[in-house]
Amino acid sequence: MSAGHDGTEYDLSLVNGAADNGDGGIPDGRALVAFAEAVLGTDNGVLHTHRTALQDALGDAALVDAAAVVANFNAIDRVADACGIPLDASTEDMTAEMRASLGFDDFAVGRDTGAA
Repeated sequence: MSAGHDGTEYDLSLVNGAADNGDGGIPDGRALVAFAEAVLGTDNGVLHTHRTALQDALGDAALVDAAAVVANFNAIDRVADACGIPLDASTEDMTAEMRASLGFDDFAVGRDTGAA
């Protein structure tokens, strides 16, 4: 939501491979998503390819920033999932349309299983 403050339209379906407009309105968006997916994958060759492509496109500092964002998001998300931390009501309301359009609520961890 913070990305829209400059009036630019973003197609966040890029994160699940469904974007039709190249980079989703995000400069080098496809390269960033490919890098994030490669970091979370298991193929070091694919990771090397996408890391090099991102470094070539954006430079060393941006590569380090992207790696830090992927690592931090992965860690924070795993901690929240492992603890069963639900979205707070305001975040749930603010993100309902986005989560539905991207299919996030279809993931097992996105559904309320009734267990507490």
